[in-house]
Amino acid sequence: MIEFLHIKYGVLVAMMAILFGGSLGLSFGCCEDNIKDALKGNAEKVLSGVYGGDQAKADQVVKKSWIYVKRAHLHSQTMGVISIAFSLLVAWLSFPARAQMGISLLSGLGSMGYGVFWLLAAFLAPGMGSTGAAKESIALIAQASGAAFFIAGVSLFGLLAYRMFVKSGLENISS
Repeated sequence: MIEFLHIKYGVLVAMMAILFGGSLGLSFGCCEDNIKDALKGNAEKVLSGVYGGDQAKADQVVKKSWIYVKRAHLHSQTMGVISIAFSLLVAWLSFPARAQMGISLLSGLGSMGYGVFWLLAAFLAPGMGSTGAAKESIALIAQASGAAFFIAGVSLFGLLAYRMFVKSGLENISS
């Protein structure tokens, strides 16, 4: 039986990431045109100033921004599921409480943060005139969430490797 005491908050955040990504996906079915119109509207507001009246450049940024909305959907859901897998694994294997909480929270926050980063970049880019500028303006969100998720994965890998190869090897030697 898995004890959720130390992983409950990380699982909660991961579930929120999955629901966030899922709601984006559902919105594609009902509101894709509205989302694209919002992106176009952000570019139109600054067409003369930011784009120098170049509609083709604005359209290119809007097109790339739509790709970023889809990335937000995919990253949130995928990383959320991976986070839950990490959390359940550390709890099931009864790793120390701090490891359970750390891996669960870091991976959950990473999954949520990275999806939010892509969505923010998508809606900032048309008004800034560049997807690169939009990503750069909020790069700390991507860096922090990506690092959190990566640290959780590396920590889990290290704990698993220790349990499978070092600890089990020591137990075999002593028996």
